[in-house]
Amino acid sequence: MVARRISRSQLLGYLDKLSREEALSEPKLYQAADQFALDIDQLIANATRLHVRRDMVRYLGVNKDLLAKWQDIAEERHEVPRIDQSSLGNSHGARVSGAMVTVRSARQPHPQVVMVSDQGDISAPLGSAPAARLVIVENLENFLSLDGTLSLFPACGLSPAWQDADILYGSGNSITNILLTPFFQQYQEIGCLFDPDPGGIRMCDTLYQRGDLPPLYFLAPADLRERLSASRREITMKQRQQLATHIRRSPPCAHVAGLIRTMGKHLEQETYLLPLSAKEAPDESGL
Repeated sequence: MVARRISRSQLLGYLDKLSREEALSEPKLYQAADQFALDIDQLIANATRLHVRRDMVRYLGVNKDLLAKWQDIAEERHEVPRIDQSSLGNSHGARVSGAMVTVRSARQPHPQVVMVSDQGDISAPLGSAPAARLVIVENLENFLSLDGTLSLFPACGLSPAWQDADILYGSGNSITNILLTPFFQQYQEIGCLFDPDPGGIRMCDTLYQRGDLPPLYFLAPADLRERLSASRREITMKQRQQLATHIRRSPPCAHVAGLIRTMGKHLEQETYLLPLSAKEAPDESGL
């Protein structure tokens, strides 16, 4: 069982008990010291340890100067939460101060970086402007193969106007970062070229449930049923249950999720770059 992380307030509480020589949980004290990269052995090197009960102990005569230094570090806060938490060895417990995406298109093939602050301010390269439509691709290979990805759009039922869409590299679940909402709201429509698998359906569902985005479409070629039939990758019973939930509550996901659930199989979107006749000859695993 993984122990729950120690919060800043808990750490300060342990340090306060040490300063007053009160009983505290020794395992929790050591966990806090390890989590926040504090040398507990140095603090208690010359202290007397008294066992109280179970895992409760008292330390008499700890290094007061070092203890005061630790308290100052724990109480100091940075205006950026991620930096603040990193000073305590807990950066993963705080959101970063912004988000970043990489975009390219037929009119601007070279990838461009767009940043969004936690205040919703968008910073894009000088002279660039968003297209009317956006297509999010989940996997890097599809992002790198711009011509190949654009050639898929007619097979996904998209009109020629989508050839001018911005193509965004989705990089897994990072694309569901709520900080990106202002960026998405620049577009009239958004196509989600995600893996036709439970993970891709879940990401589309997460975006749809946000409720404040332009119309979303889960993109897949018209021959998806045949491609799924040729797949060697099968879904689990738990994934079938999860797909049923997504089908009920997310119309953009319903068709593809229904096919995956019916066929009992899934794919990775890189296989869209292969003709159906290849029948997954590379075995998708890369082996």
